[in-house]
Amino acid sequence: MHSADFPRIKLDDLQSDFPGVFDSAKYVDVGIGWLPLIRAFVEEALPHDPSLVVHEIKEKWGSARIWCDTPVLESRLAKGKAEAKSALTCEVCGAKGWLRRPPPGRMAWWRTLCQEHASRDQQEWGQQTRWTAGKMQYDGQWYEYDSATDSMVPVETPERFR
Repeated sequence: MHSADFPRIKLDDLQSDFPGVFDSAKYVDVGIGWLPLIRAFVEEALPHDPSLVVHEIKEKWGSARIWCDTPVLESRLAKGKAEAKSALTCEVCGAKGWLRRPPPGRMAWWRTLCQEHASRDQQEWGQQTRWTAGKMQYDGQWYEYDSATDSMVPVETPERFR
């Protein structure tokens, strides 16, 4: 885990805002810039699955990962959308951001940051993405985040999985 070098979302706040959803969560360890994404996920998922339970939220490979229990497709798509949007949103301030991935041979955390919050070193890494960015698979169907409709839309299975 990296140091908390910028404001983080507080688990207590999520527990009080969404009773029952975060009560058994181990922890939340992401920047405050992603708070609107987390709130939107819960507000979109909860009507489809009132028994939604979130276990933890953390940053992994520069974007948010949400561990939750829900077998409901609409709730899982809301989760996928929040994770996809986190790879486009600065974790510090919530502005448009880019995945900052260190160059080969360089050991450093991947981060999604805007130009203002990226260090000079991170700015030199450029703006990148991963082939999996914005994609998810559930029950054999692949989905991809579509920014024009702000939704996860069905897509063909990626070539590498055919």
